[in-house]
Amino acid sequence: MVRRAGYLEEFLDFWSARPEIKRVWFSMYTPQIGELSNEMLSPQQRTEAVRVLRTLHRRQSKLDMRPEATESFLSPPKSPAECTFARTTHTISADMKTHVTPCQFGGNPDCSHCGCVASVALHALTEMRTPIGVKIGTLLNASLPIGEWNRPSPQAPPPPGNRAAAA
Repeated sequence: MVRRAGYLEEFLDFWSARPEIKRVWFSMYTPQIGELSNEMLSPQQRTEAVRVLRTLHRRQSKLDMRPEATESFLSPPKSPAECTFARTTHTISADMKTHVTPCQFGGNPDCSHCGCVASVALHALTEMRTPIGVKIGTLLNASLPIGEWNRPSPQAPPPPGNRAAAA
């Protein structure tokens, strides 16, 4: 779709004109390692898509993608271990039982070409600084072990007062 000049703008204009649409986000295709397919963007196509999205952000209020997040498409997290979205979510397949790992794409995602809007937006967020100068990513990295330590085990009984949920 990005091979056709003007496509992103046409897409955004079409959806933005609909009153029931409040926000529009864009993702890009995320391949698996070793994959070669037509859906993959070349570095030049990715750079051009980012340039167009930056321009559209200034013109179209329903495009809810901060420039910092859009720029992160050019330098996504290098691996699921560095991806805030992958580290803070658990994806389950349609059977509601099978865990999808290492991230929502499963398999062996090529993170150097990650196009997940959640991944790149959260990656951009971790680079931002709080009013006291601490990177948000530093706070997140400090809090994740606390959350893991405090997480109930899957075999643990439900907390008191929540027995109905276990029935």
